[in-house]
Amino acid sequence: MKKILFLSSILVTILSCSPEAMTNKKIAGMWHLESIDGKTLDSEYQEQIDFAPDGRGGTITETKTTKGIPVVTYGKYALIKSGSITISRTKTDGGYDDQGYDFTSISDNSMTMTQNMNGNKVYVYKK
Repeated sequence: MKKILFLSSILVTILSCSPEAMTNKKIAGMWHLESIDGKTLDSEYQEQIDFAPDGRGGTITETKTTKGIPVVTYGKYALIKSGSITISRTKTDGGYDDQGYDFTSISDNSMTMTQNMNGNKVYVYKK
């Protein structure tokens, strides 16, 4: 029994140090979109995304505000070992809108993602 507990604790330690777990800890929290393809956002538009980790993925809450009117979208995300993320946003008419991104850089307060599906837009976020 002690061996099983010991092996289980080693396995949990190894999994918590995986690249996905480390990335998930870095992206946790609220991020504000600063620019798309090097262009700052219109002053009447704001976008933020909140990552809530759960294992090697989690849930998102995305808020896009235009002229003071917020539109909130919910979804899920999954991290991939190659430094990528897939975000599945819930559609209002049912189903999901899936998008894939590659992490260009991530720090404690800055994140850059390049869209790898339906174009190659570069998104820069700040905490």
